[in-house]
Amino acid sequence: MDLRLALMAGVDIPVPECHIILHQPRIKEISYIGESVFFTAVQCLSLNKTSFIEDESLLNTTSNFQIFMTVMSSDEAVEKKQNVLQLLTLMFPQYKIILTPRSMLLNGNDSQSMIDESNFDTFQEIIRKVFCTSSSPMDQTTFNPADKKAEEIAAKLMKARQRVAEQNGAAGSSVFTQYLSILTVGLNSMSMSDLLNLTMYQLYDLIERYMLFTNWDMDIRSRLAGGKPDSKPDNWMKNIH
Repeated sequence: MDLRLALMAGVDIPVPECHIILHQPRIKEISYIGESVFFTAVQCLSLNKTSFIEDESLLNTTSNFQIFMTVMSSDEAVEKKQNVLQLLTLMFPQYKIILTPRSMLLNGNDSQSMIDESNFDTFQEIIRKVFCTSSSPMDQTTFNPADKKAEEIAAKLMKARQRVAEQNGAAGSSVFTQYLSILTVGLNSMSMSDLLNLTMYQLYDLIERYMLFTNWDMDIRSRLAGGKPDSKPDNWMKNIH
């Protein structure tokens, strides 16, 4: 399957390694759980062990899945667990999601799939692409399984989420609302209803392309009017992926 084309088309994505089909939630579907819940859940599902571990020997013996399950089993991270379950329900509407100490079970009408140590990394890679995230460091403090408690990991995730919020805009602001508002005014060809039916990948692609085109268009207009801009804008048709 051509993953990039599937992401742009917004279609459901098969993940053969996990024996599941992942639904790409529309913006209007994400609104059911709220932006805060959504970004917290995405961050938990896409966390990287290198954000918590600096010791090379521990890096080689600890997996992303182990860190994820530690967070999910922490008494201090009950809310995060609920956030993750809400997002998983959006991504897998045909399944009942159950978190066990060693796996995520997805029970369908006549089938059962499992995400565990063996396929979690593959699942994460899809999540990062679908939700336009990456395995960038979330917090530079260390995690030592020998003497740190799970609640400390949860505390790091809280700090990390605050950092993401700061990167995406002021605390309490809505990234999606801002993008939707900009595109509704800027694009005569798409209504708010059209935009709400986009996936996150489609929305982010559209806003980035729109900003590139706007900068390019303003530059051209300035030059035609006799202006001499200090720099040349990027080609708005360049590959942004």
